Amino acid sequence: MVSAVDVDQLLCLLRDNLRRADTFVSTAEELVERSWGDETRAEDEDEDGGVQRRRNHVEYLVEAAKLAVRAAIYTGDQIEAELAAHRGRA
Repeated sequence: MVSAVDVDQLLCLLRDNLRRADTFVSTAEELVERSWGDETRAEDEDEDGGVQRRRNHVEYLVEAAKLAVRAAIYTGDQIEAELAAHRGRA
């Protein structure tokens, strides 16, 4: 039988993964806006690899967001399975 505690824990995990994804995407968005917003600064930083460093950071954040979303989808599937199992026993 599925306990309310199990479902509550899965819902907390789902919310945490969605918050992580939101944070990663928001941070990447901010970096993109900052990088492309100031052409003079971007040219200066290009000499010391600053632009490439920011691009790498954005790539990392986007990849981390994708993983967090996939984890949230998996957790949602677990919740659905738990609830379906509970309905089948009722």
